[in-house]
Amino acid sequence: MKFSLKQKKRSAVSPVIATLLLIAIAVAAAIIVYAFVTGLIGGLTTTGGSSLVQVSGTLTVPSGSGGATLVVNVKNSANNPITSVQVTTDLADGLGVASYGGAGYGAGTPFTIYAASLPIGQSTSGVATYATGVTAGDTYTWTVVITFSAGSTQTQTLSVTAQV
Repeated sequence: MKFSLKQKKRSAVSPVIATLLLIAIAVAAAIIVYAFVTGLIGGLTTTGGSSLVQVSGTLTVPSGSGGATLVVNVKNSANNPITSVQVTTDLADGLGVASYGGAGYGAGTPFTIYAASLPIGQSTSGVATYATGVTAGDTYTWTVVITFSAGSTQTQTLSVTAQV
């Protein structure tokens, strides 16, 4: 028995083209990684991470219409402490005078529910009482302005349906 080893001639990619392909792949990968990292870092540092602040509320009307109690909850999941949270109702809501902390506020006048340093990961709440103008089942809107220790602010709209 006779064995013969013959080499088959294969055509391959030349070393120059292979080197150029590897360089092109490495450059493309570097561009993708750069775009991902700058996008991620930019998203975490814009306006103090304020998009991570959660605002919620409840509006309770004990008799179905008339006076009501508003509870506003704020949770700071941002990357900066919160130094102030102000709440303002719209004049169009027609709500009677609110009282917060013993002081009276007319519609459109902001009241501050928090004026200290709310650390990252902490929550706070504020309670305001409205004298008149609230009807169970109606939805009311407040503007919440959050100020961060870095000086940036964020404005959120809080819409709450009144409940008995």
